[in-house]
Amino acid sequence: MSRHEPFVFSSKKELLKKAEDLGIELPFQDSIESLFENIEVGSTKIPNRMAVQPMEGFDAEVDGSPGELTFRRYNRYAQGGSGLIWFEAASVASEGRSNPSQLKIAARNLDSFKRLVEQTKYTAYQALRSPQDVFCVLQLTHSGRYCKPEGKTRPQVVCVNPYLNKQSENVQILSDSELDHLQDKYVEAAGMAHEAGFDAVDIKSCHGYLINELLAAFTRKNSRYGESFENRIRFLTEVIQKIRDAVSGILIAVRLNAYDGIPYPYGFGVSQDGSLTLELSEPMELIFRLVQLGCSLFNITVGNPYNKPHFGRPFDRPLPSASVPDEHPLEGISRLLKITAEFQKKFPEVPFVGTGYSWLRQFFPFVGAAVIDRGEASLIGLGRSSFAYPEAPKELMDSGIMNPKKVCITCSRCSELMRHGYISGCAVHDREIYGKEYKKISSEKESAE
Repeated sequence: MSRHEPFVFSSKKELLKKAEDLGIELPFQDSIESLFENIEVGSTKIPNRMAVQPMEGFDAEVDGSPGELTFRRYNRYAQGGSGLIWFEAASVASEGRSNPSQLKIAARNLDSFKRLVEQTKYTAYQALRSPQDVFCVLQLTHSGRYCKPEGKTRPQVVCVNPYLNKQSENVQILSDSELDHLQDKYVEAAGMAHEAGFDAVDIKSCHGYLINELLAAFTRKNSRYGESFENRIRFLTEVIQKIRDAVSGILIAVRLNAYDGIPYPYGFGVSQDGSLTLELSEPMELIFRLVQLGCSLFNITVGNPYNKPHFGRPFDRPLPSASVPDEHPLEGISRLLKITAEFQKKFPEVPFVGTGYSWLRQFFPFVGAAVIDRGEASLIGLGRSSFAYPEAPKELMDSGIMNPKKVCITCSRCSELMRHGYISGCAVHDREIYGKEYKKISSEKESAE
């Protein structure tokens, strides 16, 4: 393990020297032209290889409709020039929301989602003037153990997990019949997403939420959804098959945790020897089956934001309640790049979105372009960076460089806002709104003392 340290690099030479010192081969090239190439997802052509990752703003109306700040965020993403916008998680059930202000798509608010998609596509066209439309994916979710529909935690789980369960928590273990019924909620939501104009739906299977937990349900006994590999993937594969049967014309994507970083029998993508050793045989077989089912796009991630969050989001500064990781951020980035590369090389005909680039700041384009040219990902995804610097893709297209003063500094303030139940965005570079929100956290702490 290597000592954690913040980003301190002012040149390519310094960054690559650090990677060499760590024994990491970091893809890097001076040409970034491949970021601007178009690409096909299914039969749809996307204008470039840069993608906005699904980052929740928790700024929806009470009924789950996009709020004023939701429209503002997606307008900024669209103006920013990314070829693909992966919209944040929208709950398929009221009780499955992780926050009272999380998006939820329903018949009663469908018109507001239609307006959001129309605005996003029109603004992106104005920004890019491309013959290809921006590609819009809506992430569909149930928050599982992280349900907080009215501001108080109400976990709905598929099995007890000693690494994630708090001893004081009173969890509800969902029955097979409840899971059966929930499948239909995903299908209904997918139909509405199609009607709203989204190009694809993502059946969210990552970061410890319900479907990700089902993939690791080794200890769920006497259930159609537990123990064996066939049972643990059943919910995801049946939902996808039902959407294909019921919703004509929408593509299906999956954002997948390839590695939970939680020991067996409580984590997916780990060795069964009880260590945290990566073992991709099950995730690889799952993706093979999802491709056979007709999935057109994958987005690879790892870890759980509530357990070793640096696995999925290498950072400079941890959340105040978290410890400093015992690995260098470049080691986490290298892990993410290598995992995505294994899948992309195994399934070269299907596009994979890579993640983990925000910590690299103004050097991400050179790493991302090298990854694409090596065939190790098809699109480069930016989450926290999109909060902080949504116009980065357009500036890269226009001038070939990013402004180091505008980059995400991976300070975890956006995550801190989420944890405290506030609207979330970049408190550093979008201070007018989110800086004011962040000050509420300090006031909260002072009141508690």
